[in-house]
Order: sequence, then C-alpha cells, then structure tokens
Amino acid sequence: MKLSLVLVSFLMTTLVSAQTLQDGRKFLYQQRFQSAKETLEKVVAAAPANPEAIYWLAQAHFESKDVNAAKDVLRKGMEGANGSNPLLLVAMGQAELVEKKANDARQRFETALSLSKGKDPAVFVAIGKANLEEGGDPAYGIEKLKLGVAVKNFKDPMAHVYMGDLFRKLMDGGGAVSSYDNALVMDPKLAIAKYKKGKIYLTQGNDQRDLFLNLFNEAILDDPSYTPALYDLYVYYYFRNVNEATKFFNLYKANTDPGPALDYEEASLQFASADFKNAIVKADALLQSQGDAADARLYRLKAYSFDKIGDSVNALSLLETFFQKAKPDQINSDNYVVAAFNAAKQKAAPEKIEYYFNKSIEADTVLANKIDYAKKAADYFKKNSLLSISADWYLKILTIKPKPSNVDYYNAGLSFYNTQNFARSDSLFTIYKSNYPNDNVGYLWSFRSRKNIDTTGSIGMAIQDALDLIKVTEIDKVKYKSQIVEASGYLANYFANVKSDYESSIKWFDKILEVDPTNADAIKYKDILSKRLSSKK
Repeated sequence: MKLSLVLVSFLMTTLVSAQTLQDGRKFLYQQRFQSAKETLEKVVAAAPANPEAIYWLAQAHFESKDVNAAKDVLRKGMEGANGSNPLLLVAMGQAELVEKKANDARQRFETALSLSKGKDPAVFVAIGKANLEEGGDPAYGIEKLKLGVAVKNFKDPMAHVYMGDLFRKLMDGGGAVSSYDNALVMDPKLAIAKYKKGKIYLTQGNDQRDLFLNLFNEAILDDPSYTPALYDLYVYYYFRNVNEATKFFNLYKANTDPGPALDYEEASLQFASADFKNAIVKADALLQSQGDAADARLYRLKAYSFDKIGDSVNALSLLETFFQKAKPDQINSDNYVVAAFNAAKQKAAPEKIEYYFNKSIEADTVLANKIDYAKKAADYFKKNSLLSISADWYLKILTIKPKPSNVDYYNAGLSFYNTQNFARSDSLFTIYKSNYPNDNVGYLWSFRSRKNIDTTGSIGMAIQDALDLIKVTEIDKVKYKSQIVEASGYLANYFANVKSDYESSIKWFDKILEVDPTNADAIKYKDILSKRLSSKK
C-alpha cells in the first residue's frame, strides 16, 4: 500500500512537471518570454537535473537576448552527470555562437552528435535552432536538420520551422516556404508555420496583402492565443484602420505578458487615432511612473506627436533622446527620415540633415526605400538651393540603384551642370549617350558641358556632340528647332572664328535658316561672311 502511494505521488509529480515544461515551451512559442522564464525556472527548481528543462530555460534567456543568463543556467545544470549531456552541449555551443566563437561552437555540436551516436532527433533540432543565432552557419544548421528529420521516430514539426528560418537567413524564400509547408504536413494547425509563411509574403509588400493577411488570420484560428500573429495584424492596421488595430491590440493584450512594452503600445493607439496631444500626455505619464524601466519608444511616440502638431524643436530633441536610449531593433529607417526633416525645418547644419538621411538608408533593407530616401534628400537640398549637396545625393542614387534609368542620369548630370561642375556633368551625360544613343538629351547636355569647359571655343571640344545632336534631332525639326539652332550656331561660330572657314560657317547658318527662316542673327552673319568670302575671292 505504501509502495502504491509512493508510485502515485511520483507519477503525479512527473505529470505536473511535464505539463509545466509544456507550458513553458508554449510561452516561448508565443514569444511570451517573461512567462516562459518564470514557468521554466519553477520546473528547474523542482527537477534541477532534468536536462530538457535546463535546455528550455536557457532558450528562454537566449530569446530574451541574455546570453550571460543562459550560460549561468547551463553551467549550473551541467554540474555532475549532465556535464556531457548532448542537448546541453548544443546549448552551450549556441552561447558560443552568440559570442562569435564559431569554432568552439562547432566542436560542441559535433561532440553532442557523437555522444548521441547520431540517433537523437532532438540533438539535430537543437543544432538547427542554435545556428539561427547571429554568428551561426545557416547551411550547417539546415544540413543537420535534414539529417534529424531522417532519423527513425522523428516527429517534431519545429525542425521544419527552424529549417525555414535558416533558409530565410540565406535569403531563400522558396526554401523557407517549402519548409514551413513540410511543418504543416506534420501538424496542419501549427500556427507558427502559417505565421512565418505570412511574414515572407509581408516582406514582399502590400501587393501580397491577401496572402499574408489570410495566413495571419488562419494562424489565429488555429491558436487564438498566438501573440505574434495578433501583434502583426495590430501593426498592419495601425495606420490603415484604427478600429481594426484596436481590436487586434486588445486580443494581443489579453494573451501577452504585461509590462512597459505593452503599455507603450496602448499609449501609441492615441497616435493612431490622431489624438496627438493625448498621446503626449499618456507617454509623459508612463515615463514619469516607470522611470528607467519605461519603454524607450515612448520618446519616439512623443516626438512623432510633436512632429504632427508642428513642433520641430521638441520632435527632434525627443528623437535624439530615443536614439540614445532605444535598443537597435527598436529603431527603424523612418525614424531617421523624420529626424532629418525636423532638423531641416530648424535650418540645422546640412551635415546634420545628411547624417540622418544616411542613417535612414543604412537602417533599411528594402532597396526601393533606400532609393526613396536618397531622392528625398536630393530634392530637399535642391529646393533649398544647396545645389552641390543635392548633386552628391543625385549621384548617390546612381550608386544605390542596380540599373539607373535615363531620368536618374539626367538628374545627376544636370545637378552637376547647375553647380558649374561641367567635367562631372559631361562624364555622366557621356554614360547617358552610351546607354541611350538615340536620345537627344545626352548629346545636348554633353554639348553644353563641353562648351563651358572650352570657353573660348578654340579647342572645338563640343563639335562632335553638336554634330550628333543635330543628327538625332532632325527627325522632328519643329520640336527640336531651338536645339538645332543652338548646335548649328556653335558650329558656324567655330568655323568662322577659329578656322576662318567661311564656306563651312555659311553652311551651318543655312542649317539655322532651314528650321528658322527669319532668324535675324543667322541672316546677318551669313550676309557678312558671304561678303567677306566674295571679297576674298
């Protein structure tokens, strides 16, 4: 009877421990890191030698970006018999990846595989997950996950999810989607796999709106408490539909951990509602009550609100505070753009404005956005008559764009022409001519640039461009009349004054009169040259 009671007690403890471990893992899955840590700490306290519990508590710290706390858990957990536990060796290797000790990490992984004789799927999966860390090797992680899914009795769909994440690190969207689909074959209601597929389509822009919104909503249907999908839907609707945003925020709030980050999001809904003054009031209240624990994004919330009500002094000052206090992943490219424009409103030094535009380009990973920021900078400096700086920014667009257009070359070339940097202007329009040989624009501005370099006309530097310009514009003598007159006048002047070749000069005055029969100068100088020529004969 005593033995039966002991067995029942043991079984009850085991069931409670397993259930709690499962809860901890679910919190991690939902990105509720604080709840995960608190739950898993209780599991480890109840079973300090349980390697699986130790591993997942370490993972909770890794997900919270606290590698030192993860290592402390692992060191303590690996005392005694667990010192050579394969799962914990992998986790320690994960810590070494975070610390940029890739060789040490690789040794840990291979040792773990050797100790488990390559037969434990959990070890392969852990290696795959570990290589998601900064400093990890995605190709190596994928290789080990593929070996893991081939092991007998494999049944963890998260292996395919991690594989998809590793493919994404390799910028292989097709491989990622295929991996998430494999996870869904194993578990059709795996919310994280649907969510991560949605994230891929989200990065492709609003053209894929139906796909990613459907996937996010399907994830929530499968798991109504899956906070990442709830959060992304809240963010998506934030600037589009404040009522929908509020709905998803309230669902998110009901299923996530309380804390300063959540308080920030709630306050920011005032901004989404265009209640900028109340957003400032709520942000101030949180900053005052929470002190150093407050979310740094509250400073950005206040800055954006002041920007909306036209107070550029407070807007820029608060953004600068935000940049000092925020974590790197809290800062996005738009924050620097707003800082640039508020600095501009205050007529700050051009160097300061340029600094923020450059930071916006560095911070954004989308090529189209980088180009847009450079264009905004170029246009701003042009509008404010800072033409040399504007020219440099138009040139920067050419370095950012893989295939600059004729308009890009035109904007850059003309901007340098307007700063009287005729050599740089000519070099850009020379590229234009090469790329667009049937377009008059390249010849026109190379001709004008070279004319300004050879100010006396004695070298005849612009002759070939003048000839080419006339050739490509003769297709429409009405439309291009002024350009034909300009180029022909240059040639007439060159042959008359430099070469004393009056016959050739008269020929080019005739070209002018061909398109502009009443041109007074052409009539006048042709007559003079004709008389000189007659007298000479």
